[in-house]
Amino acid sequence: MTIDDLIQQIEETERLVAVYRNANEVIVGTQDELYSRRGLINRTTFTAAEIGDRIVSILERRLAAMRAELQKLGVEQQGSSR
Repeated sequence: MTIDDLIQQIEETERLVAVYRNANEVIVGTQDELYSRRGLINRTTFTAAEIGDRIVSILERRLAAMRAELQKLGVEQQGSSR
């Protein structure tokens, strides 16, 4: 993965954190390309209160790991305010 790819992934993950923080509900589904060509199957809807904080926590851990990787590469991310 290039540095530009990593920066883009960080920016996308920052956006997702904001989306999940502000969501009313979250739809979780499985995707099984082997048995289904319809896309997501076995969908379940959760309220944001039920699952939103967990998703935000996971995304924040991913962000921390990606930022640490950037730092290891000697790159300081500009404009990261979230």
